[in-house]
Amino acid sequence: MARISGTVVPSLNLKANPGETALEIGSNSRIIVQLLDVSLMDTYSATLSEDVILTGDDQGFKFPIPFNLTYNADTIRPYQSLTIAVRVYNVSSSLSSGEEGELTWVSTLRHSVITNGNPSNSVEVEVDPVPKYSDTPITPKNTLTGQIKASASVPASSNHGVGPNAKILIQLLDVSLMDVPSVTVGEQSIVLGAGEVIPFPIPFGILYDPKEIDDRNVYSVSVRVEELHSDNLLWISTWANNVLTREAPTENVEIEIDLIQ
Repeated sequence: MARISGTVVPSLNLKANPGETALEIGSNSRIIVQLLDVSLMDTYSATLSEDVILTGDDQGFKFPIPFNLTYNADTIRPYQSLTIAVRVYNVSSSLSSGEEGELTWVSTLRHSVITNGNPSNSVEVEVDPVPKYSDTPITPKNTLTGQIKASASVPASSNHGVGPNAKILIQLLDVSLMDVPSVTVGEQSIVLGAGEVIPFPIPFGILYDPKEIDDRNVYSVSVRVEELHSDNLLWISTWANNVLTREAPTENVEIEIDLIQ
């Protein structure tokens, strides 16, 4: 049997704002770490290995939290897409009922491992806290949909797609005022690990609060593609892509991006 090890860590957003959430897993928690085969997009992922870590009745775990998974290397094929997923449940009120409990933390990014040049050890899996309904008011959201395309000026050898090791940031911006920075109304990010490439056209959907949209203002969609670990700019949208107001489109927006030479 082969082994993959790593640690569960708080997301980069929590590290940047440490005062907002306690950086530890509370008592009476069940931490489930799974090695998943996510190769097939139209079906459920397959669990290849699982590690369950329990905290005590009166003691939690501080980050980073180590884990170890064993798996049968003979069943792994080079073309498979494998990832590590983490879920944390508070089981204090569910031990006698047999239910999983309340979901309190979850990994939201794909953490690719083992195949396609991805790591097999010392993997860091980021988790975010799951907000409680009482903590977060429910606000109706609209979705601005569209797709990202390579501009006609991009050479054919480079217009196959984006990745690997890249971060795509799509932002809905209020650009009404010329002499001040634009205001971000909504955004979506897509993270591509080692060996991951997403072909053009790239679909996106930005959630936004319709109450924040003023018909008198001008809104635009901006796209940036950066290297995942260095923030070097790889692609960028260079045209104004106005949306939502002043007879601009409200869905199925096409955004062209140019390759940074």
